[in-house]
Amino acid sequence: MLKCYELVDGRIQRCPQGQLGCIQVYSDPSDEEKAYLVEQCKIDNHTLASALDEDEISRLEFEENHVAVIMKRPQDVGMDRRMTFRVSSIGAFLFEDRIIIIQNDDMPLFEHGRMPLRGNSIPGVLLRLLHQSTRHFLQHLRLIRTISDEIEKKIEYAVTNKSLVNMFVLQKSLTYYEAAIGANLLLMGKLRSAAGRIGFKEAELEFLEDITIENKQSDNVSRIYAAILRSMSESRSSVASNNMSVIMRYLAIINIVFLPLTVITGVGGMSEFTMMTEGVWWPHAYSALAVFMVAVGFITYLLVRGIGESRNSRRR
Repeated sequence: MLKCYELVDGRIQRCPQGQLGCIQVYSDPSDEEKAYLVEQCKIDNHTLASALDEDEISRLEFEENHVAVIMKRPQDVGMDRRMTFRVSSIGAFLFEDRIIIIQNDDMPLFEHGRMPLRGNSIPGVLLRLLHQSTRHFLQHLRLIRTISDEIEKKIEYAVTNKSLVNMFVLQKSLTYYEAAIGANLLLMGKLRSAAGRIGFKEAELEFLEDITIENKQSDNVSRIYAAILRSMSESRSSVASNNMSVIMRYLAIINIVFLPLTVITGVGGMSEFTMMTEGVWWPHAYSALAVFMVAVGFITYLLVRGIGESRNSRRR
């Protein structure tokens, strides 16, 4: 699908239907559109496939009549139970009078009010794409931090694998993000080195420098979050083991409390107790038995708790 845009007073505006602009965006191009791009625009078939391959790395290539740029960007967050974060590729092909952008989905690129009024030339549009990708990475990293904080709270009482699986999903996502952000950082260095051949103006070079700083920030943040998640996953097994020990301790206390009561009911039994209290009215007899068993259970609980506290005080 083709969408066309024009640069008007520093803003990118959608062209009327059927009119070609200097910014042409192909989203999930059809076979006919791919044939046009390869045969008429002279875009290399391998480079075109790279723009649609989510596993392709960022790179810069100079062709006979255009400059080819492959960059990485985050995909929309998968709104499933695991909140998956993935990356995809996007291709930008700079010609003398236009820029052709190729992506494998229909993700909006030039939403009103989100793009900075910097980079008011065709090469500058490439910088706007890099800026949007960098800001998008930062937004997703903030979301990952929020999810990580929620997982950290749940781990304190977790004894199942659900929190561990969620941590693995986030670790996998951060691995993709670290690789993509690092690849974009190398791409920005190549763009700076080849600024003269590409045609960047002085103001656009300053814009590129600002984007590079933000991208380095994203790279540092992704590495920090990845390290935090790794430490959380390593400590999670000990936390779960400790929680299980606490649960088993409570179960043991319950068993100890009910053990003498079980012995009493097993030895006496209903028929034997009825024979022993034959001359007593049965509501009084069974009420006295209930009070006696409650007292025995409570005394047993106090003894067990006292023993546990004395052991803890000795350890300290």
